Amino acid sequence: HKVFWADLNPPEYKHDATGKPYKYPAAEGPSEINATPVFYKNRIYVATGQDPEHGEGVGHLVCLDATKKGDITKTGVIWDYKGIKRSISTVSIDPATGLLFVADFSGFVHCLEAETGKVHWVYDMKAHIWGSTLVADGKVYVGDEDGDVVVLEAKAGPKAVLLSETNLGAPVYGTPVVAND
Repeated sequence: HKVFWADLNPPEYKHDATGKPYKYPAAEGPSEINATPVFYKNRIYVATGQDPEHGEGVGHLVCLDATKKGDITKTGVIWDYKGIKRSISTVSIDPATGLLFVADFSGFVHCLEAETGKVHWVYDMKAHIWGSTLVADGKVYVGDEDGDVVVLEAKAGPKAVLLSETNLGAPVYGTPVVAND
C-alpha cells in the first residue's frame, strides 16, 4: 500500500524553455534517487542524481514532511535546494547543531540547516565525490576521486573551515565510518 509519493524533479528540470522534454540523461534534465533517504525528526532528506557515467548536471536536495500522505510534491515539501549538482550521496545530519551535510558528484560539500534549508557554505573538493559525508564529533569527513580525505569543522559560518587534508594515494569511492569512539 503506497502511503505517499513525491516527484523530486522540478518542472524546469523536465522541459526546456520551449516546453520540449529533456532527453534522459541530459545534464540539465531530470534525475533519480541514488542515495539512501534520511529520516530525521519526522522529515525525509534526499538528493537526486544519476549514474556517474552520465556525467555532471543539475541536482535537487529536498526536505519532505514525513507526516503527510498521498502526493506530497506540493503539500509536503518543506524546503528544497537547487544549488546542489547531481548527487549519489546520502546526507548526514549533526543532531548537536542541526546542520546537514551532503556532497555532490561534481565535488562540492554543502552545509545547510536541516530545519530551514539555509545554506551556510559550500566547499570545493576539486574532484568527483562518489561517497557520502560523515559527521561525527563536530567534524565532517569526506573523500574524493583524487584520493583526498578532508576533515571540515561541522559548524555554520560564511565559509568552510578545513581542519585536515590527507591524500591516500588512490581514489576514495566509499564513505568514511566511525569506530571505537
